[in-house]
Amino acid sequence: MKNENIYDVVGIGVGPFNLSLACLTEEMSELKTIFFDNKKEFDWHSGIMPEWSTLQIPFIADLVSFADPKNKFSFLNYLKENNNLYQFFIRESFFILRAEYNHYCKWAAQQLSNVHFSSHVENVHYDQDKQHYVVTVRKNNVEEFSVLAKNIVLGTGTTPITPEFCKNISNEVHSSANYIKHKSEYQHKKSITIVGGGQSGAEIYYDLLSEIDVHQYQLNWVTKAPHFFSMDLGKLTLEYTSPDYTQHFFSLNQDKRDQVIQSQSALYKGIEIGLVNRIYDLLYQKSKTSKIQTRLLPNCVIESVTNQDNQLDLVFKNLDVNQKFKMKSDVLILALGYEYKIPSFLQPLNNIVNWDNKGRIKVNQNYSANDHENIFVQNVGIYSHGFTVPDLGMGCYRNAIIINKIMGKEIYPVEQRIAFQEFKPLPEEIVA
Repeated sequence: MKNENIYDVVGIGVGPFNLSLACLTEEMSELKTIFFDNKKEFDWHSGIMPEWSTLQIPFIADLVSFADPKNKFSFLNYLKENNNLYQFFIRESFFILRAEYNHYCKWAAQQLSNVHFSSHVENVHYDQDKQHYVVTVRKNNVEEFSVLAKNIVLGTGTTPITPEFCKNISNEVHSSANYIKHKSEYQHKKSITIVGGGQSGAEIYYDLLSEIDVHQYQLNWVTKAPHFFSMDLGKLTLEYTSPDYTQHFFSLNQDKRDQVIQSQSALYKGIEIGLVNRIYDLLYQKSKTSKIQTRLLPNCVIESVTNQDNQLDLVFKNLDVNQKFKMKSDVLILALGYEYKIPSFLQPLNNIVNWDNKGRIKVNQNYSANDHENIFVQNVGIYSHGFTVPDLGMGCYRNAIIINKIMGKEIYPVEQRIAFQEFKPLPEEIVA
C-alpha cells in the first residue's frame, strides 16, 4: 500500500458494525474500500462470555441479512459451511450463543481482503492540495504508511465505564469486560461485589451464583436502578427498534431527544426476562439446601472505594433513604456499561466534524458528521438516532444508508414504513 492509493471508503475500527460494512461492500467492484483495526484479530466481548450466554436479538440480525439476505456472509451460510445448520435448526432457538456470534464474525473477517488487523491508525487529516483525507497507519508497530480516502467511516468501539475513584485501585477492581480472564481468581475469594444491574452484571451474578456453594464466597450484587428490571421486549415495544421510530426520533429537537432517551431505560438497559427468572429460580433452589451468602441491593449507588489491608472498603448510598453505608469486599466487578470516547486520531479533524452544544459529535440523519457528508460514524449518536444506535439489529440499516449516500444511488433498499404504530400525528390532522 502506497500513498497514491485512493480509497472510496477507509473504515477505522473493525467491530461488528464496520465488519458488516466490509461484508456488504466486499464484492462491489465500483467501490474501493479498506478497513483497519489495531487488534490482532477480530474479537467481540470475549472477556464476558459464559459459555451459556446468548445474544438478546435473533440470528437474522447478522452482519448482512437485513440489507442483503442473499449475501454469502449471512449467519445461515456460516452455519452451512461449518456443518451446523441442522443442529441449529433442531435447537429451536433464534438466539445465538455469544461465543458463536464471535466465531461467526471471525469467520467473516478471515475471508475479507479489505480488512487489516494489527494496523493502528495514528492520524487522520484533510489534505487541501490532494482534496482527500490522509490516514496514517502503523502496521505491526513497525511499518508506517498512509492511504488517501474520499470517505471515512469511524467504527471505533466503546470502553467500559469506570468511576474516577476506581481508576487508581487496579489490583482488585475489575471491569466486567475481563470477567472470564479473572474468573478462576474469583473462586478463591472470600467476597465478591458486582456493581451494575444490566445484562452483563446479571450474567456474571448468575455464573458466580451457580458455584457459590462450591467455593463459599459472599456474593453481592448492587445496582443504582430502583429495581433489577427486565427489558421490555413486547412486540409493540420492539417497533421502537424500527427504521420508523429511528426517523421519528431524529426529527425531534435535541432537548426533546435527550429527555426521551432518559425515559427509555427499560427498552435497552435491562436484563433479559428469562435470565431474571433463572436467577430467581437458582436463588430459590440453593436456599432450600443451605443459607446462601448473597445480597441483592437495588437503589444503591457506589460513591467511593479504598484499599485497606488487602481488602476493599466500599461506600454506597441508598437512594431511597438517602443514607450511606459501608461494605467490605475482596474484589469489585464493575458492570456499569460502556461509553464512547472520541479517538485521539480525530483531533486534526475537530474543525471539520460538527459538534452539538454539549460537545458531542453532531450526527446527520444519514450518519455523517460533517458538512460535506463524507465522515460517517458507527455506534455514535444515541442522543441523535435513539437507543438502537448500539443495537446489532440496526447495523445493516445504518450501513445501507451510508453505502447509498456514498454511491449517490440506492444499492440497498432502505425500509421506510414497517411499524403498525404511528409515532406522530399526520400533518393534515394537526390543529393550529
